[in-house]
Amino acid sequence: MKAKWIIQTFLLLWMVLLLTGCWNRRELNEMAIVMAMGVDKVEETGEYRVTFQVVNPGAVATGTTGGGGNGTQITVFTGTEKTLFNAVRKTSQKVPRQLFFSHMQLLIIGETIAKEGIQELFDFFERNPETRLTTKVLVTRDVEAESMLKILTPVEKISANGIAQQMELTEKVWAENVNIVMVDVIKGLEGEGKEPVISGVKIVGKLEEGNKKSNLEQTDPVALAEIKGVALFKEGKLRRWLDGDKVRGVLWIQNKIESSIITTDCKDEKEAISIEIVRAKTGVTAEVLAEKPIIHINIRQEGYVGEVTCPIDLTKKEEITKLEKEWERETEKQVMEAVKAAQSEKSDIFGFGEVVNRANPKAWKKMKKEWNNTFAESKVDVKVDAFIRLPGKRTNPVEEK
Repeated sequence: MKAKWIIQTFLLLWMVLLLTGCWNRRELNEMAIVMAMGVDKVEETGEYRVTFQVVNPGAVATGTTGGGGNGTQITVFTGTEKTLFNAVRKTSQKVPRQLFFSHMQLLIIGETIAKEGIQELFDFFERNPETRLTTKVLVTRDVEAESMLKILTPVEKISANGIAQQMELTEKVWAENVNIVMVDVIKGLEGEGKEPVISGVKIVGKLEEGNKKSNLEQTDPVALAEIKGVALFKEGKLRRWLDGDKVRGVLWIQNKIESSIITTDCKDEKEAISIEIVRAKTGVTAEVLAEKPIIHINIRQEGYVGEVTCPIDLTKKEEITKLEKEWERETEKQVMEAVKAAQSEKSDIFGFGEVVNRANPKAWKKMKKEWNNTFAESKVDVKVDAFIRLPGKRTNPVEEK
């Protein structure tokens, strides 16, 4: 019995030695929680300028002035150095707490640096154990990342959260931007047969007034952040912006359409009928004939009639059939507009190269070195099947002519 007790005691002491301690703990009141980070380039020196949007914990918790003492829920700090890592550390001269990146929601890249190339930016984020590769990424349009992070947005207390949610929501319900995160950008930069696309963000209104608390104290804010279009990259550099239907075409090909609105003509009236997409499924395949790739895009989608402003009787099957055909043609048109835009820049943002590799690895090995040129000349075939499931609660328009 005594021997059993000794063995049990020894085992307990041995297990205690295996327990880890909090040797590197940090208290919450010692951390500055970074919600968003912006990266710009100083033209005169070529240095990186990093901007951090940090939470004022007292103001967020109580809903009143606190933390930074400026009456807002966030404070913005900036630092400038030759490398991102040095710039981050140098900013500690201005921040009373240690920067903490594990809750970062947003990375905003300035348009100027995006045009020069973004390959070097992501080395820091991949190596840093605190940053999450699920952080959303945006590129600014006609404004610096620093200015974007200073904007105070309505509804959401933390503007980084508001912009991140805008980005996610607009892709889901409007389909004219992409909800992309760091790991997607890195795969696009490092992978073969695909280039990244990143959503754009701009400031609408008076830039100089957007960082003032007065921007939140009126029903019509003088400055707002707007998610606008996508940036098309080639070899890590911003080549052009895609907007409107072209972006929707990109999302169709990438099988990311959840919902959107398509308008079609009705007799002599332009864009008289609106159709809401409620389901869409895209399949992309490839074949190689005579050493040339052919890309096949097959789209199947369903939707409802959302609005009608022309005289049409939706109780007739033939009218529904005509509407479905118009919808199919409009979808094919938007998809081909996106394809032609990417081919004009010789930038495969759709991942067609990956599809060719899966379909014919031997052929891909021969063409991958010159894939950008091959992609620009590739034949793309689009087939669309569209089905209108319901005409809405009424069959005829309110003002039937």
